[in-house]
Amino acid sequence: MTDKIPSFKEDIDMIHVPTDKLNAIISNFSLDSDTRKQQVKRKRNRILIAAACLLIGIPTTAFGAVKAYDMIVQKQNYEVNISVVNNIFKKRDSWYKLNVGYLPENMEANDSLSMKYSFKDNYANGGFSFILWRLGKNSDFQTLYANDYEEKEVNGRIAVIVNKDTGNKNVMFDRQVFLLFEEEGMMLESYVGTDVSDEQMMKVIEGISLEPTTEEKATYTADYDGALFSQAKEPTESRVIPLKKDSKQLFKVGQTVPVSIEMNGSESKLEYVIEKVEVYDSIDDFKQGNFNELGLNILSENKALDQTNKLLPYKRDVYKVGNGKDSVDELVESQLVNLKFVYLTTTVKNIGKQAIEEIYMHPSLQVLKFEKNAWNYAGEDGIAEDSIMTGEVDYLEPHGNGKGFYNIGRIQPGQTMKVNLGYFVDADKLDSIFLDAFHYSGATEDMNAKNRRWIDIRQ
Repeated sequence: MTDKIPSFKEDIDMIHVPTDKLNAIISNFSLDSDTRKQQVKRKRNRILIAAACLLIGIPTTAFGAVKAYDMIVQKQNYEVNISVVNNIFKKRDSWYKLNVGYLPENMEANDSLSMKYSFKDNYANGGFSFILWRLGKNSDFQTLYANDYEEKEVNGRIAVIVNKDTGNKNVMFDRQVFLLFEEEGMMLESYVGTDVSDEQMMKVIEGISLEPTTEEKATYTADYDGALFSQAKEPTESRVIPLKKDSKQLFKVGQTVPVSIEMNGSESKLEYVIEKVEVYDSIDDFKQGNFNELGLNILSENKALDQTNKLLPYKRDVYKVGNGKDSVDELVESQLVNLKFVYLTTTVKNIGKQAIEEIYMHPSLQVLKFEKNAWNYAGEDGIAEDSIMTGEVDYLEPHGNGKGFYNIGRIQPGQTMKVNLGYFVDADKLDSIFLDAFHYSGATEDMNAKNRRWIDIRQ
């Protein structure tokens, strides 16, 4: 099976919206590839968003003065629902460009879609993430883990600001803003990061406008369709097919892993080998410029690195996960764990007849558990670990610059390139780590699928 290199989907994934809504949008848009992160349990936990429903007999705020639309805001426990009813429904086919007239100092766009903005010193984290919705006849928007909400009038438009608290200290977005563009028939849904002050948030929201344009130049717009979320009302049981212990997609250190990828309409063939796995207590001997800035920032936040670049034990919190409606996350245990740096010496060989112009090297590190004669994702339902381990590549040599960090460059036919990778790993997970390599084409539920390549790097 041939894997396609992600393109537009990577920009979508950069939006970092902590909601299943975005997955539904992407699926409905029929993109070529899905995010490789869907099965990964991240430090930055995604918030499950179910379909919005209209509740009866609870505190309600109604904006009856709206000419074309009635907006009703309701809160029950930790759930806020916003219902927008179009009284003179007529599907609008107009297209608009989202203009952000004000950005705080040192903030910039992170993606080609201009739907994600973050501070330069906190790249791709926090900041603002936007989704532009074209309203239907009845459009419902739901926010979970809500503390409270307030309504404001912003430049003559109705805005609802929801303040959130998951109960987990490591939350990336703690506010959600809904801004109704009545004349345009649009709703802007905004996620606001913890690194943005209330004053900065309001200045950004006040500077937002929609400019009429052509479909080609328009900001990506999601047509609201309640059916998109109808299947998300109740959690569904995982249907992951575990990795068989004798699966053809399971490899060992030293084995050649065959890889076929599709780029620009042509198929390229590679051979990938992990030559050696080493474990270190310090990163002092490694070139600092090869580390992913995100990983170093997480170490700093957790005080897990001393002045000599030696790795230090850190506190790993364990939470009982709330549902966001009736409960929030609850801290159940704090564990002091040792941290290690796992260093991989690997090679990539182009066995095709054409040069490969660019390869994105971002194999994710997964923790698996062996049960019922197969390997499955580790973890316990309803329990989340706040770990330094993100699964992302923390060290890469060679690497690209800025947003192209994972791009290791051009490989000529017959050329073998040495690629060194590194990951920060909890010491008690060393005997359970696997590499999920060259997984470009979707979060398949079958861990034995032909587009999955697992490499056992347990120590």
